[in-house]
Amino acid sequence: MIKTSRIIYLIVGSGFTILIGALHMFAHFRYLITPAVNQHLQEGIDIFGEVAPMWNSWGVMSVMMGMSFIVIGLLNLYIYSRLPKDSKPPIAPLFIMIIYLISVVYVGSEFNALPQFYGGIFGIVWTSICIFLCTKK
Repeated sequence: MIKTSRIIYLIVGSGFTILIGALHMFAHFRYLITPAVNQHLQEGIDIFGEVAPMWNSWGVMSVMMGMSFIVIGLLNLYIYSRLPKDSKPPIAPLFIMIIYLISVVYVGSEFNALPQFYGGIFGIVWTSICIFLCTKK
């Protein structure tokens, strides 16, 4: 069970998150920052009492989402690299990942983004399996 929990932690906690972040950053810089998208997002919205183009807010959130996934993956990779070879992954980061994945499911549901919705559920299932394996003696 130790080996299986470590493999799941490495794949779900680091591999998938870094991959998703890198793909998001690729899509952002390849397809989403075009002049056409910029033009569509020029309408102003009120953010904390100041009117700003949606482009500004959307662009920051888009880049930060991709970078957040990469950072989460790198942090999990760091945790994994510090584990003794015969120990299970720590449960606290796994629970934190589930909280984050719940927000991914919410976003997928709220904004009709099926890949995020199902990806979040996939991540919750595998992270839960990892937690289960980590609690077994």
